[in-house]
Amino acid sequence: MNDRDEKKSGVKEKLIHEVKEMLVIFLYLALFFCAFTTYRLLVMKEMGISYFNYGFALIKALILAKVILLGQYARICKIFNDRPLIVPTFYKVILFCFFTLLFEILEHVIGGFLHGRDLSSSFQEIISAGWDEILARTLVVLVAFIPFFAFGEIGRVLGEGRLSELFLHKRPLKKSGK
Repeated sequence: MNDRDEKKSGVKEKLIHEVKEMLVIFLYLALFFCAFTTYRLLVMKEMGISYFNYGFALIKALILAKVILLGQYARICKIFNDRPLIVPTFYKVILFCFFTLLFEILEHVIGGFLHGRDLSSSFQEIISAGWDEILARTLVVLVAFIPFFAFGEIGRVLGEGRLSELFLHKRPLKKSGK
């Protein structure tokens, strides 16, 4: 195999690895956001309000999955990697919650545009009625991010693929000393 074929193979392997990582992140976020959307749908239904917004949940999951994947490769996410695991875990939780908050605001603005409102009226809606909701949704995401990033940090320390091996592969039974 020549140098060019090795580079192609390396790029292909890296691309497959990154697509798998993005898929795992997307599935976690999509499951979470769709579950939260279902909860909101049921609560709103009890109040007599029609609500159906799975499209935004999936788009948000896809965008945040890409942001998280890029963030994991960025230097800004690696600055606390030498500290106890709780430090990089909560740093990433807070950092990506901030990004989620920005996407929540952007979602309201886009929703406003789709309903014929301009930018100022969309922000007025956020300030008047939606601000508490956005903060509550961000808090829920913060809680969901804790296990996500905690497992990610544990996996990073254990080594590539070791955590998934522990969760997804059968281990031999240890014999008792009796």
